[in-house]
Amino acid sequence: MKNHYEILGVTPNCSQAQIKKAYRLLAIKYHPDKNNGDKESEESFKEILESYIILSDEETRIEYDYLKGFKKGRRVYSEPGKPSPVKFLIQIKKIKEAVMNAGGHINKTALYRVIDNLLNDENIYLLIRKQDIGVNHLIIDEALTCCIFLNEENRPAIHEKLIKLADGNVRMLNRIKLLSTVSPNNDTKTENKNTHEVKDNPPSRTAIFMFLLFVLLFIFFLYMQNR
Repeated sequence: MKNHYEILGVTPNCSQAQIKKAYRLLAIKYHPDKNNGDKESEESFKEILESYIILSDEETRIEYDYLKGFKKGRRVYSEPGKPSPVKFLIQIKKIKEAVMNAGGHINKTALYRVIDNLLNDENIYLLIRKQDIGVNHLIIDEALTCCIFLNEENRPAIHEKLIKLADGNVRMLNRIKLLSTVSPNNDTKTENKNTHEVKDNPPSRTAIFMFLLFVLLFIFFLYMQNR
């Protein structure tokens, strides 16, 4: 099991504030947007983000400490009812897992309502204000996966919410734009559309006949003029 405290450069007895500070400093250093998409930086950032997700939430941190065998002398102040970016990420991950475990065979209207409620204006404002950009981007990625299984008429509304959550980040905006065109039957629809267009626009035999007749008459006219 990874030592998430070592990855963030903190000790098992550190406070939540220290975890958040360490993450922010490392995120600035290794974020892909700050390193021109460098692969090594991206992998380091993912590892840092994973550690932050586990340690920044009191419930998952307690579970990790128990499994890892850490003995801390600190007192835990858990606020299970208080919203945080990590809690939203955990929720959207659970939604995606439920969709994937069902093989996409879910109530699409219910799925839309759940995501729409999770990404309401108040929550989006909180996520932007907290400035946990890495976590917000993961939320967008998870939500985009869920969006693939929504009805076409509901998908744009969720994409608009994700665009707002991206808060102007060009990389995420491009990702949203790219995935907004994807659906489970997208390739089939494109193929059927192309086939339909071919069938609807065959070469007109009448038009070809009239064209050839016109050419023949024109040649005949030139022939009579030169006699």
